[in-house]
Amino acid sequence: MPAADQLFGSDKKVFAHYFYPFPLSIDNAASAQDYYNRNYLSPAGENNKWITEGGYLRARPLPVMPSAPTTYQIDNMKTEIKMAIAAGITGFTVDVLGATQVNAGSQLQNLLSAAGAVDSRFKIVVMPDISALGTPSAAVVESIITSVATSPAAYRLPDGRLVVSAFNASLETPTFWSGVLTDLSTAGIDVAFVPTFLGWSGNATAYAPFSYGFADWGTATPASSTSMQSAPGQAHALGRIFMMPVDPQQYRPKDFAYWEAGNSAAFRDAWTSSIAGDADWIQLVTWGDFSESSQIQPYTDTTLASDIGTGYYDMNAYYASWYLTGVAPAVTDDVLFYFYRREAVASADPAQTTPTHAVGPAGTDNIEVVGFLDAPGTLEITIGGQTYLHDAPAGVTSFTVPLQTGTPQFGLSRNGTEVFSAAGTISIVDALPSGTLDLTYWSGSVSADGTCEITAL
Repeated sequence: MPAADQLFGSDKKVFAHYFYPFPLSIDNAASAQDYYNRNYLSPAGENNKWITEGGYLRARPLPVMPSAPTTYQIDNMKTEIKMAIAAGITGFTVDVLGATQVNAGSQLQNLLSAAGAVDSRFKIVVMPDISALGTPSAAVVESIITSVATSPAAYRLPDGRLVVSAFNASLETPTFWSGVLTDLSTAGIDVAFVPTFLGWSGNATAYAPFSYGFADWGTATPASSTSMQSAPGQAHALGRIFMMPVDPQQYRPKDFAYWEAGNSAAFRDAWTSSIAGDADWIQLVTWGDFSESSQIQPYTDTTLASDIGTGYYDMNAYYASWYLTGVAPAVTDDVLFYFYRREAVASADPAQTTPTHAVGPAGTDNIEVVGFLDAPGTLEITIGGQTYLHDAPAGVTSFTVPLQTGTPQFGLSRNGTEVFSAAGTISIVDALPSGTLDLTYWSGSVSADGTCEITAL
């Protein structure tokens, strides 16, 4: 990673959409028996509330140790901010779901405090959620914006204007928003408004007169990611900036619906479109909305295994560095990322009463490995007793094969000699009274001769 000063010093910004209902810990309990494992990932959770869906969620944040009851919420937010910065994220756009977020001790106010405590350069953009607020009065929206206006952690332009977005802004009319901005200006709060739309181009003309720029929520499909490349140029032609969506995937158990992301293709294509299209800002959709499976923060499931959901997070660091510095980072080590379904699209849903369906293009069953190689090599995927090979140049290469029964193994070879291969999990038992120490707090690497080096973070 480039130095943090270089990333924060860029005129471009990488924001991650922050959805506060899913913090690192909901109840400050031991992870194996916490609210996520007991209720959100269990079909019988919350008194069978999610029995039809087979559970509210399919994944959860990595486990954290319980801490002081009075500070654990802010402490865990600080951890999230540190994680975000490490992956090249320079701020959060915060989805505000209710009017009580103006109160001290709310998630919004705690996040502002946490950001200021971790790094003054990490900024918060307030985003009233018009879908969730439900025909809010102008006074409610203005109070939410006013509640962040004096915080040093709130993002301001060099000219002092407070940056504000709004989710699904077109649910309110241009007249409504113009009035809100006028009221705020009269109160001494000058706003740079960057509304987020579910389809921005049809709203651009009507909202341009009072907007600093536009943002789109995007769709987690490769085709949508590619088509968005022209959006920044169209916004620039109107004299406005554009905040580009970068969506990893979308699967909503509560709606029995998903959008086909093509393994990592939607994510990678969105990033390359943002870079090639000269987007002003990025909005990662999302940092941690586990109800839509769109999270890029590292995640796990009821097993608490730490090697399940790190691909989008780690890969984000590469693309964010490229975007913020204008130079593609040199690949100095061989790394393989893999993405695949655990069950084929046509598999039965024994824990659900309604089958999951694709919105838009049909689902595809592929196993993908993305190689980040410091020299040419041969990518390997072994599944069903057969090994598939793909010669790859130095740099970034995606290789896919059809999904099959079994657990795939991934490898890299050069000149007929295996560099490394990987499958399964690693367990580490520490000789401390606490017993098993979770891999969340460790970093490791495996050498070509099979030796393993583990370092405490």
